[in-house]
Amino acid sequence: MMGKALRLMTRIMATLMAVALFLLNGHEIVSAALQNVAALRLLAPWQEALVDPSSLLVCQLRVNDPAVDALIETALRLRPESASTWLLNGRNAWLAGKCSEAREAWRRAVVLASQNRIAWLLYLLNGPKDLQPEPAVAEGLASYFDFQGDRARSAEKWEEALEWYEKSFSLVPDVSTANRLESVYLKLERKGEAIACWEELAESLPETDPEHWWALGRAAELREDWEEAARAYGHGAELSPKPYDYWMRQGANYERLKEWERAEGAYRKAVKARPDIPWPYLSVGHMRRVQKDYNGMLEWYRKAEAVAPNRYEPQYWLGYAHYIREEYVEAQKRLERALELNPQHAWSAYYLAWSFYKQGRRGEAVSWLQQAIVLYRGQPWQWAIQLGDWLAEAGDKDGALATYRQALEWKPGDEGIAAKIKALEK
Repeated sequence: MMGKALRLMTRIMATLMAVALFLLNGHEIVSAALQNVAALRLLAPWQEALVDPSSLLVCQLRVNDPAVDALIETALRLRPESASTWLLNGRNAWLAGKCSEAREAWRRAVVLASQNRIAWLLYLLNGPKDLQPEPAVAEGLASYFDFQGDRARSAEKWEEALEWYEKSFSLVPDVSTANRLESVYLKLERKGEAIACWEELAESLPETDPEHWWALGRAAELREDWEEAARAYGHGAELSPKPYDYWMRQGANYERLKEWERAEGAYRKAVKARPDIPWPYLSVGHMRRVQKDYNGMLEWYRKAEAVAPNRYEPQYWLGYAHYIREEYVEAQKRLERALELNPQHAWSAYYLAWSFYKQGRRGEAVSWLQQAIVLYRGQPWQWAIQLGDWLAEAGDKDGALATYRQALEWKPGDEGIAAKIKALEK
């Protein structure tokens, strides 16, 4: 009863204030004055709710102020066409947990002020996209949703990130947001939805758009249909003014099919599209390597080095190439250079260790293999077995045992490792 009395008294006071101000200034000024009073009363709880942007995704009771209800109600009676008052009305209803009322208020706000991004933001965050903003507004909101999704993904809040990205994609479906959605869907083990996302993007784009084919290619890759993926990327490459990425993806899919010549053909086209970067040269070199054309392999790795002399990758692959050609001194030089450029590259350290070992420099081999194991992001149990073997060869029984035990910890139950430990213990 007291609550009803308070609301009634508040309405009476608001009405009396409105009458007094109306007699002096007219209904527009009265409405603005009432709106300002209501906005001031809502300011603190609204700011508190916005401390965490994810709170905008949840409509629930936070504060219910009858005085504000009365002020806004009177303001709207005086000026029902005011978008800002409807926007404020939505905030008031949202803070009170009146979710459908809030969404309806924000719907009216966007109808009255189609360029108001705040109104669109609140409207879209609290229900399905029944209305569509103009392209410029949609793009701005999609960028904001992507930003918030990235923030949530960095914090490993996967479900929240997904909600932000889905809202962005519903506004502006494009490759960038589809990539974001795919990463989260796969993290949540929802591969089917990732495929559906790419298929939806393909359907929204005409076949004359290269991104239509990119979307089909990515959907095919997720289905592990490598032939279809390669075909789609090829179509996209023929249409795109910047076909490099398309040719590289086509080459990767032909590699999965072990069709080395077709893969090399795609990579050579990628070289023509981007002759200024090392990656397509390296990819052609890899194809020469798997076909055992070691001279061709070296030729293409050197071309990669020529365009990127200060990148570690060409040095590493040149080192590996010389290693498999049994040119261990040259391999050592290249791998040492790779480690100068990237001291954290575990594989360069690994093959450097083997290059020293093949030269009979066992102490340096052991040292570099130990370093490779430290650098490796994971549990390289096979490398640990190799290190144990080298230590055993050098007569370091305790070191070998410790290394084998580490390998067994990383690969529990391995009979081969257990046998090596048993043999050394005897």
